[in-house]
Amino acid sequence: MAWDDYIEDEYIDTPEVEIVEENIYVDEKFIKNKELIRLDLNIIQFPIFSKNTQRKVNQVVKYFFNKNHDTYITVSPKAGDYIPGEMEEKVFIALMEIMKEKHMPQKFVVSASELRDKLKINSGRYITMIKKSLLRISETNYNFKNTMYSSELGGTIKEEISTSILSLRVVNLSLKMNAGYREKINDKRIKEIYEISISDHFYKNIIKKGYLVYNSETLLNINSSTARTIYMLIEKIRFQNLYLKLDTLFLIKRIPLKYDKKNISQTVKILKNALDELVEKNLILDFKFIKESTWEKSEIEINFPESANDEKQNRFYEDRNDFRKLITTNGVSETEHVMLEVPTEENIDRILGLLPSKARNLKTMERTIGEAIEKYGYEKVKNAAIYTKEQKADKIRSYFLKTLENNWADDIEEPIARSSKIDFKTIQDENTHKDVSQWDRSLYMAFEKLPENIQNGIETYAYRDYIKECGMETKIQQMAFKYSREKYICEFLEKHPEILKDEEEVQEKIEPVEKPILTDMNAIKEKIIQTVELGDMIYSYEEEEKKNLLKNILKEVVFLNLKNQLTEETLGAVIEKYIKL
Repeated sequence: MAWDDYIEDEYIDTPEVEIVEENIYVDEKFIKNKELIRLDLNIIQFPIFSKNTQRKVNQVVKYFFNKNHDTYITVSPKAGDYIPGEMEEKVFIALMEIMKEKHMPQKFVVSASELRDKLKINSGRYITMIKKSLLRISETNYNFKNTMYSSELGGTIKEEISTSILSLRVVNLSLKMNAGYREKINDKRIKEIYEISISDHFYKNIIKKGYLVYNSETLLNINSSTARTIYMLIEKIRFQNLYLKLDTLFLIKRIPLKYDKKNISQTVKILKNALDELVEKNLILDFKFIKESTWEKSEIEINFPESANDEKQNRFYEDRNDFRKLITTNGVSETEHVMLEVPTEENIDRILGLLPSKARNLKTMERTIGEAIEKYGYEKVKNAAIYTKEQKADKIRSYFLKTLENNWADDIEEPIARSSKIDFKTIQDENTHKDVSQWDRSLYMAFEKLPENIQNGIETYAYRDYIKECGMETKIQQMAFKYSREKYICEFLEKHPEILKDEEEVQEKIEPVEKPILTDMNAIKEKIIQTVELGDMIYSYEEEEKKNLLKNILKEVVFLNLKNQLTEETLGAVIEKYIKL
C-alpha cells in the first residue's frame, strides 16, 4: 500500500468557543400574573431562532427558564458558524408549508427555487443564501433540559434531550447515483436539490400532539422577527380572548430580547415597533403600555380585532380537514393525530362546574383549565376534573395538574361507576323480572303501534330526560338506559300523555307557531352537518360518535317536523342539546 493511501483527518481552524448564558426566567417580584411563566413550552415558545443581530461565530447560547438553572435550552452551532437567526426562521416556515403541500411526509425533497418562491427572494444569490440557511439549521444542536414537550408522554420530558431540528442531504443531480431524482425534476437547470428529514421529536409533535395553526403567508409577510415571535406567542396565550394583558418584562424575556436594566427603554422601543407592525397588518387591534413606576413593573394591554377568533378557528378547521385528506396517503392513523383544542369560555366553565365548588374562588383556575385543554385535550381535562372532585383534594389546582401529568384519570370509567353505584346485574335482573305495576305497560303497547320515526323521537326525548336526571352522560348511563329502555319510555309517556292522543285532539292543543316553519330540508341538513363539524373541531369526535350525533339530532328534527314545530328556534335548541359549543 502506498504511503499516501490513507484517510486524513481534517481540522477546522476556528476561534475559541464562547458560551453565552441568558436567564430568561422572570423574577416573581416583577410579575403580577405569575402563571404566565408556566405556559406549556413548545416550538412556538422556544428561542429556536435568535433575535440577536450581533451573533458571533462559535457562540453557544444557553437559555434558562428558572432560577435553579435546571430548566433550559442550549443552542450550539457548528464549529465556525453562527446559531440560526431570522433568515433560518423564514426558511423553516417555508419548509413547513412545502411539507404540507407534499402530504406531510417526515422526509421530502425541495429545491432552492421552491424555497425562493415561498420566501419571495429577488436576489440572484438566493441559492447560496438558502443553502447556507439549511446547513445552519441542520448543523445546529439543541439541548432541551426539562423543556421539550413529548406527544408520546403527553407532557414535558424530564431529562436532557439533544437533537437537531432536521437533517439535510444535498443531492447532486449530476451524479449517476442520483439519476432517480433527476428524472423527477422538470427544470433541467437545477443542479442540486435538498433532502430534508424532520427530526423525530419535532415531527411526532406535529403529527400526534397537535399544534396551533398559522398562516405561513402571514408569518413570512411580517418584516420583523421580533414581531413574528410576539404574534405567534400571543396567539397561543390568548386562547379565545380578544384582550390580553402581559408583563412587559415577561415579553422581553420570552422573545428573548436583550435585557439591560440601565437601557431597558431601548428594548421597550423595539417592542413598540414590533407591536406597531402587528397593528399595521391588522393582526392586533391596538396596544397600550401601562407604566406606573419602572419599566420592569410595567404591563402591556393588547386588543384583538373581532375577526381574530373566526380566523383562528377557520385555520384550525381547514388544516384539520386537509390533514384528514392526507391520512390515507401517508398511512398515519387518524387516532394518532389529536389536534390541539382551542379552549372556549363554555368549555372552561363546564370544567369548572365539574371541579369542587371552591375551584371558582381560585383566581388562576380559569387560565389553568384553558392551558390544560390546549395541552391535553378537552376529554382528558374533563376526566381529570371529575377525578379531582371524587378524591376530595384539598389543594384543588395542584391535584388537578398532577392528575393530568400522571394520567391518574385515564381509566375514569371506574370511578364514575363507583360514584353512580350502578350494578349491571341488578339492572338486567330488574328489567327481566320487573313488576309491571311500576309503570303502565299499556303505554308501551301504544308506543309500539306508532310509526317508527315517531318511536325514535319519543325514545330520544326519554333518553334526554334520563340523562338530565343523572346529571352526566357516560357509557355507564347509556348501558343503564338500554337495559331499562321500556321503563323510561313509559315514564316519559306518562309525563306527556298528549303524544298518544288522536291527532285531531293533539292539533287542537298545539299553540299557533308564531315563527316561520322550516321547509328547506337541504338547508336544515346542511346546518346540522356544519354544526356537528364545528363541534368535531373542538371535541375531536370519533367517527362513530359523529354518526350517532347526526342520527340523534335528525331523529328529533323529524319528530318536530311531523308536529309542524320545526323553526329556527326549535332546530337550534335540538342542536344545542347535543353539541354544547
